[in-house]
Amino acid sequence: MSVFPLSFTRQEPLAKVQAGSIPKRRRDWRDISFKTLLVLAGLVVVYLAWQSDVSTRAIEILWYAPVSRTTLIIGITYGLATTVWCFWRLWLVLRYRPFPLVDEEQLPSVTVVVPAFNEGALVRETLRCLARVDYPRDRFRIIVVDDGSTDDTWAHIKTTAAEIGSVVTPIRCPTNRGKRWALWEGFRRGEGEVFVTVDSDSLVEPGALRALVSPMVRDQRIGAVAGNVQVLNLQDGLIPRMMAVRYVMTFDYKRASQSMMGGGAVLCCAGALAAYRRSAVLPVLEQWLHQTFRGAPARAGEDHAMTNFILSRGLKVCYQRSARVRTNTPKTYAGLCKMFLRWGRSNVRETIHTGRYVFTPFREESRLGIRFNFVMGALGLFMPYLFLGSALLLAILLPAVFGLKLLAACVFGSIFTILFCLVRERSSDALFGMPYAFYSTFLLWWIWPYALLTCDRSVWLTRTAAPASGDRDRSWLKRVAIRIRPATAVVQTHAAPDAASHPTAAAA
Repeated sequence: MSVFPLSFTRQEPLAKVQAGSIPKRRRDWRDISFKTLLVLAGLVVVYLAWQSDVSTRAIEILWYAPVSRTTLIIGITYGLATTVWCFWRLWLVLRYRPFPLVDEEQLPSVTVVVPAFNEGALVRETLRCLARVDYPRDRFRIIVVDDGSTDDTWAHIKTTAAEIGSVVTPIRCPTNRGKRWALWEGFRRGEGEVFVTVDSDSLVEPGALRALVSPMVRDQRIGAVAGNVQVLNLQDGLIPRMMAVRYVMTFDYKRASQSMMGGGAVLCCAGALAAYRRSAVLPVLEQWLHQTFRGAPARAGEDHAMTNFILSRGLKVCYQRSARVRTNTPKTYAGLCKMFLRWGRSNVRETIHTGRYVFTPFREESRLGIRFNFVMGALGLFMPYLFLGSALLLAILLPAVFGLKLLAACVFGSIFTILFCLVRERSSDALFGMPYAFYSTFLLWWIWPYALLTCDRSVWLTRTAAPASGDRDRSWLKRVAIRIRPATAVVQTHAAPDAASHPTAAAA
């Protein structure tokens, strides 16, 4: 096995960080007490709702009002369809199995593209983590693109490139043009048979790349593969721990089920870790770069867009659970809202994009499941929020009936998530699915309707100036505790070819 000439110290902390989707935390009394309170609170809500018979009273109130009766019938019909959809996807998940790894001699050449903007020292750890992946060195290259950063990101890129050696090609764009343009710079320079994208604040497991490209070797009709994205900064509070449960449902439930539809119909390969077949990317590269929506350039959601273009050409897109990467998630309410708003807007745009081809004979494999999933997903853009808005209004007007019913609905709605994560992860952190149900219902409900109404505003929202690298070191890097001893061999910075002659990028 080819390895990089780097020697590392204190690998054990990284191994612990990457051990599983929801790492086992130290069971101190605060953690146990909080989870116990979650269970007790859920039981109290359910008991009060049952004793008050609020479900029967709520239905009686709605049934005898003509307008609300129609809404109730529509809601029950949609609820039944959603239940069928939910358990159908669960059945697909139970059948899902990751693709087996291929032998080393079968591995294709890979170009990893890392776009970076104002990441400071974080990009250094991402590159160092990539340098230790279990992949043949003669078939592995890294292109890191500094998208016009205004902090010390470029300095960290140059320093780390010198440590790792010529396997890294650093590119510096003189101005910030957006993540899509940064990825384009990497794609157009990449020489690998497979392009892999990794976000500049993400850490990949050593075996992630081998696992990620194996499906493409086994099936030539697979055009893209989605990796398994997990939360890194669990120590940063309640929001990251709730998001860890959300990520499990997003990838091990949603992506895994989509991967089983017609041989592979994953709708979005998250940019934190995704693989694209070169022959699938190049024919749509310019169309993807200059994509517009309602007359404006489409900036956010570049990963969703690329996946959609590849699907529209009749190729399969699969999910590989064994290809794991850890990434930071927002730890504040404002940051979480910005992330969800960006996701929501791109989801609206790409749902419209998918609707243009999903009912055509766009692929040879079965299309029935993909179409049912599309219809339910499209309805999910607005239907749940019509009922949720009505429920919140009724809860304010009649809190003793509808307020208690809404609380009980949050508890019951989280049971599926808790059980799934508990079985999948074997961790009591699955209980954080309950506070997330309340959090999303009462504090995040407005995001998706607002995203629907403002879907033409294609701005990044979360690509802002980073704190000083020293602050980043104290708050994140020291806790991750990844340390690398520079290579003893002579190393050099690898200059980007043709960078000086291209108007959007320049090498050091």
